[in-house]
Amino acid sequence: MHSHSLLSRFSPLLVLLAVSGCNTAYREAMAQAREAAVRGDFLTAARAYRSACAAAPDDKDACGRFPLFAQKATDQALESARPPCEAGELDRCLPPLLDARDLIPAHAEVNALLDKASQLHVERCSKWQAEGPLGTAVAGLACLQSRAHQLPVPSFQTLITERAAGLSSRFADLATTARGADAHGASTVLMSAAQCLSPSSETGSRVHTARGSFYAQSAIPVMAHLDGSMSPRIANGLSGLCERMASSLPAWARCASSGTVSGQPDVFQVWVDALIQRAVQTVSEDVRNLTYVSGKREVRNPEYRKARERLELAESAFEQARKVKADKASACEGAEKVHEASCVGCPKPPDKKTLCDEAGKAADEYKSSSRELESARSHLSNTPETVMEDVYDTFTYSVWTYNWASNYRFKLQSSTPGSTEPVQAAGALQFQDQEHVGFRPGGLSPDPLVVPAEQSYADAFVAQLTPYVVAAVKRDAEARGAWRRSQCGELPADWSTPWVQCWAESALWSTGREPQASEFLHLLASNAGASSPPLCR
Repeated sequence: MHSHSLLSRFSPLLVLLAVSGCNTAYREAMAQAREAAVRGDFLTAARAYRSACAAAPDDKDACGRFPLFAQKATDQALESARPPCEAGELDRCLPPLLDARDLIPAHAEVNALLDKASQLHVERCSKWQAEGPLGTAVAGLACLQSRAHQLPVPSFQTLITERAAGLSSRFADLATTARGADAHGASTVLMSAAQCLSPSSETGSRVHTARGSFYAQSAIPVMAHLDGSMSPRIANGLSGLCERMASSLPAWARCASSGTVSGQPDVFQVWVDALIQRAVQTVSEDVRNLTYVSGKREVRNPEYRKARERLELAESAFEQARKVKADKASACEGAEKVHEASCVGCPKPPDKKTLCDEAGKAADEYKSSSRELESARSHLSNTPETVMEDVYDTFTYSVWTYNWASNYRFKLQSSTPGSTEPVQAAGALQFQDQEHVGFRPGGLSPDPLVVPAEQSYADAFVAQLTPYVVAAVKRDAEARGAWRRSQCGELPADWSTPWVQCWAESALWSTGREPQASEFLHLLASNAGASSPPLCR
């Protein structure tokens, strides 16, 4: 009972020793804390004691020292922060205050100085009025956001959220106006800016709708013309050439035959002059052999002969064991009647025990040979004397391989300004099929010849032509994008939805991707004099 009470008494200490001895994080944090305390770095010491306490919550040394050093570090931070804060030098004022707030979040003076700093920052950003033009308001928001990570003041964070929401509403209203004016590219950019600043499911849905209208309006209409020399059937198979390639066109291009949209760009045209020659057929033969089962035949069963031999051996062994058993049993019985006095000078008779033991062993061998004999007889009776086996034969047949090749070449000319030299390409449209007879006994199914139809040649030609047409569309889009960008290179002070429409289309065509709201907001902010871009939420 005494030893048990001692163990209970010291168990918390044992646990603490175990934790401090095996907890690497605790040991490292405590070592760092002590070193920092010695050199007077109270901030590092406080953070290290906090880490040690987190690693070993029951350690009174670490957990007790943390608040002491947190206060010392805060006093140091305040001493360092007060002069620059009074002078309005926020770059020097805020870092020590944030360090102090990290240690003591509810410290009154620290939070008061942060609140005062946030008011000063709001005052400095007020030169960009929130009620002014959109560009000015965006610059003001960007200014406020530039220190959002340094000013964890609830009123300041609320102000940023409210400013962003107000700007988002203004962009959404302007996007609606642009949509009504059939400027769907501008509507997409403006609505995306609204979603960027203050995301919501409703605004997101409106962005999706605007994007669809933008692609429908500003996608480059493509018209493909085909001429040249080819069979009438192949020519018929190539009718509606653009539609045949529509699935490979970029998202910002479509076939002109799909209809006319208000405000759409000029139609991009390609002219293809093609020569598709008559197919040349070559045939080769490959002789193959097929081994198959042609019938059955009755043959002697080799297992029957083995079973017969086993029975003969078993019978012989049984007879031998029977004779030995009888002889040994007789010797055992005779030994009981022999007396040493019955014959003077005669040899000593065999030991009775040895003779009877041998008789017992002979009886066991007799039983074993009897069982083997019965087993051999049963096996022989269940083994057929003859069996049926497969008869194999060989079927020889020819596999005919047909190859068709139709040589082609084409020239492609586009309507892109400055495009003078046509693109040229040549190759062969190739097909292959095999033919052979069937042979039912061998399980060989017939493979009839399938001659490629004229439409197959047309499809193969489209597959060869499509990459060249797509490349021509992309080159034209880049040229259009550069030309469109020249019309809206600089953001005017009195920009409106037509300028945004121009900027959106130039971005879509020149880069092949949707214009980004963050880029547009950055453009507005920098044009208004902001040194940093606004941040999307």
